[in-house]
Amino acid sequence: MPVMDVLTPQEASFIATNCYFTLKDWINNAPTAGTETMANIHNRVLGAGTAGKPNPQAVNPSLKSTSLAGGKLHAVVDGTTGMGTCTGFGYLLRVNKGHDRHAIIATRGTRPELGAPDLLTDARAAMTGFGDYGPVHKGFKKTFDSVLSNLARDNRVVMDADVVHCVGHSLGGGVATLLAAHFARQGKQVRLYTFGSPRVGAFMSYSAMHQTIGKQNIYRVAHDLDPVSLVGPFPYIHVNPAVADENNMTLPSRTGSLFSTANHDMAAYIDSVADKPRATWDMARSLARQTDHDNCVLAKWLLHDSGESGWVQFASAKTLGILFKLFSHVLKGISTSLILGLTAVDLLAEMLLNGMTKAALLGEQIFTLLRHAATWAGITVSKGAQFTTLIIGRILSTMLSRLNSMAMHAIHAGANHLVAMPLAIAGGFALAHSVAL
Repeated sequence: MPVMDVLTPQEASFIATNCYFTLKDWINNAPTAGTETMANIHNRVLGAGTAGKPNPQAVNPSLKSTSLAGGKLHAVVDGTTGMGTCTGFGYLLRVNKGHDRHAIIATRGTRPELGAPDLLTDARAAMTGFGDYGPVHKGFKKTFDSVLSNLARDNRVVMDADVVHCVGHSLGGGVATLLAAHFARQGKQVRLYTFGSPRVGAFMSYSAMHQTIGKQNIYRVAHDLDPVSLVGPFPYIHVNPAVADENNMTLPSRTGSLFSTANHDMAAYIDSVADKPRATWDMARSLARQTDHDNCVLAKWLLHDSGESGWVQFASAKTLGILFKLFSHVLKGISTSLILGLTAVDLLAEMLLNGMTKAALLGEQIFTLLRHAATWAGITVSKGAQFTTLIIGRILSTMLSRLNSMAMHAIHAGANHLVAMPLAIAGGFALAHSVAL
């Protein structure tokens, strides 16, 4: 733990991975609802990493070789997801560095083997209040409440720490964000590290979190084609959302496919930012600068006005992936979505919430795209027809339904590989329905 009491990329990514071992029988490649024994968790978090069945393809995320090796596994933290199922959800690690005391709270992501309990957490797309921060994702808030309640008996360890580190992947990144915001409001110095996190707060909530936690203390890592980090449309917004944000470390994906589960897997994140023990956040930032956030050439090609519909011809996962990056070349200075580094899907959601006035400012080119999108979604719109919120809503619902279906397939197809897989993305689908229909 070098400069400024910040975890290294390797330490943070190992923590985001090894907290999955709190789930019962994860070490035996057969996770079930329950909590693993403290001895086995210690072995995997701080020890030799030998407990359970060996998995030669998996990264061994033990902290034994890091500067955190002298830490103490103070507690295993349970969490309640979905329909009230309580499982091992993470841990509390206590580390002393010189005169400074550090508390590390790690929270895991969704597991498809648990079925509805875990996945339903992600499907709760409704918003709920989060103190004076504003509205946040209801499902994540529910799990946060359960984790915070289970942390209560160890609250003294957290409150006595000089620095509190909150770390999580996927759903765990969403919960870690709420934990960081909570303890920052309690006056603690907080560092937040997320990998492939979904969006947690609504339009103004993310800004309040910036002010309380400190943008410089939020280390958000995502692959640019990780579907979990993309879906959950406006008004949900990431912390450190803008391309120019120093700690928005949106990295080139390990694959060229939006729906490859590898883009969300923690092993891929370790490979991206922590493949060397001496990896630094500056290295991750340098890699993030290689990410293409514009894709103007592809956008203009898809927006061509020839007789054939480019949208129909390329109606595939690849096309849907391109859709996420289509709009930036015609939105400069007009859309909230561009300013905050959001996507085409967010623009459609923003249209639904704010009316069609903004759409009218975008000109005929944007309506050409919308006509192609409508055709792709199976909606007939004549060339001179006006786009209404109902039509936009149907396009958005179809996009999110397709994305949700593919993500769910990816989750269940990858379950047997026993690496951290994506959370369900039903939340965005439900939001589209609640707004548009």
